[in-house]
Amino acid sequence: MATALVALVQQLDRTMAGASTERRESILHDLTSLFAEYAPRLGTDHVRAFDMVMLHLARSMEEVARSDLSRRIAPIANAPPRLIRDLAFDPAAAVSVPTLEAATLLTLDDLTAIARVCGQPQLLALTRRKTLIELLTDIIVERGDAAVSRAVAGNPGARFSLDGYRQLVGRSLSDPELAARLRDRDDVPDILAQEGALWDGIAPPSPDDPARAIFAAEVFVGAQFRQGEITETVIVGWLDSGRETEALVALARLAGVPSAMAIEAYHAPSYEPLLYLLRSVRFGWKILKLFMASKSDRETPPEVMRGMTEAFQALSVTTAQRVVRMNAARRQIDADHD
Repeated sequence: MATALVALVQQLDRTMAGASTERRESILHDLTSLFAEYAPRLGTDHVRAFDMVMLHLARSMEEVARSDLSRRIAPIANAPPRLIRDLAFDPAAAVSVPTLEAATLLTLDDLTAIARVCGQPQLLALTRRKTLIELLTDIIVERGDAAVSRAVAGNPGARFSLDGYRQLVGRSLSDPELAARLRDRDDVPDILAQEGALWDGIAPPSPDDPARAIFAAEVFVGAQFRQGEITETVIVGWLDSGRETEALVALARLAGVPSAMAIEAYHAPSYEPLLYLLRSVRFGWKILKLFMASKSDRETPPEVMRGMTEAFQALSVTTAQRVVRMNAARRQIDADHD
């Protein structure tokens, strides 16, 4: 069987060497249709044969063709396993999403490996799977944005750890839709349901009253600190997921200053307040750039970037820590006098 498959792949190579893109896509499309038609009657050896040939073809295809293949092959129970895995790990969301949603052949190791590094569209696709165990939902909740959090909370087949639920409940304090989905679940631990009793009066945060969003972020970050150390890498992941408030609250906690101080530094017209906070906890240049990029859709002007680079290189950790402590103390004195 193996010798015959190798010969078939070699023959396909020769056939496709001079074939147009359209012809190669047509061959793959026909093979997919053939497999879908006969799949219920195919034995292991036959599936293996299709797997080798289709994987070989698919890896030479453009994104559009691979996306179509993913959509058609993923729901089939005995789909070619190596092909399914290749599609699931594809960095293009158009290719991986249909497979992540529907393929039953992916192992837990595959799913968790993908969840740890993929983008938000892939995480959202994972939330649509029929069943999700705690190990996987912990990663999804940790890395997911608001849409992902709502989707996973609304999946009746998802199971959550206590820490996973604690994070969702914390975010729900500033997210009415997430609160509604958690309220509809019958497996929220009693202690967390009591903590979230203010769901009934929840309202979306407004620009004039950001305290609710900050409080929700503090609940979430506090749970993360109880679960383990929060590192620069973790905060970078939150920034990549669009969760700037959680990133700023965590930065404040690491620096030993009030959350509002980090929020104000982020919204300051100058990058300097944020620079001092980041240097005080020994964070690197990359995270400063990420924070600045998250503030605006426009690219930082070159002259500002040069100034940031020079200021970062010139500022010592010791000086940054001294300035941060002084500013925090001055802030406390002002608060005591109010």
